[in-house]
Amino acid sequence: MTEGPASDPAEDTGAEAPRRASGGLGRVVEAGLSGEAVSAGGVLAVIGGWRGVVESLLPATVYLVTYVFTQEPRISAIVPVVIALIAVAVRLIRREPLSAAISGLLGVLVCAAAVLFTGEGSSYYVPGFWINAAWIAAHAVSLLVGWPLLGLLVGFLRGSLTAWRRSKPLVRAVRLCTVVWIALFAGRLAVQLPLYFADQAGEPGALEALGVARLVMGVPLFAVAAIFTWLVLSRVSATVPSEAVPSAQSSDE
Repeated sequence: MTEGPASDPAEDTGAEAPRRASGGLGRVVEAGLSGEAVSAGGVLAVIGGWRGVVESLLPATVYLVTYVFTQEPRISAIVPVVIALIAVAVRLIRREPLSAAISGLLGVLVCAAAVLFTGEGSSYYVPGFWINAAWIAAHAVSLLVGWPLLGLLVGFLRGSLTAWRRSKPLVRAVRLCTVVWIALFAGRLAVQLPLYFADQAGEPGALEALGVARLVMGVPLFAVAAIFTWLVLSRVSATVPSEAVPSAQSSDE
């Protein structure tokens, strides 16, 4: 079910807690506002590193492969749960932070429960539809009322929920990026919902196509939107007055 990367596995420290609380997008915003150049390593860190990518993609991939070979929805739904439990167990054994693995496990459990309840293979993907729709609504409403969620994230990370609005370039940048994130979530629904309804109508191969679309439009598409956001914020960072985005440190003093 996961639509984005796992959170950073590194241990939280006081100064890093707000950034980590916001997940991969928070790291994008920090990098962009600091003027950091986009790099392969930086993008990989944003999407959770190789381990985060594997933990995000593996359950859905295992579900799809198992379903293709067995055509048994309920059996296919149980296998990703086992994989997610193993991920949690590995982190416990290695005494690593559990937030990413737990969130992944909860997501898989919701998807598996949908399949077990309905007995339909395509039900595995239904929770993701609702999540994308919710993000579209949240971003759209925030944009309409003039307080884009991305701007609030900037304020949260920098210690002031309103100071960012003093910079017109920054306001325009977060509006543009918010539109891009809305387009990402809407694009997922535009591609995947027809495949879901095609499967409901009994069209052969529709579920398999839906599973592939979910994988392709998950972490990879998130990475594309993250890079765009990073580039836009980096472009305006040099023009943003320092008082418009006070540092987290200065807000604590």
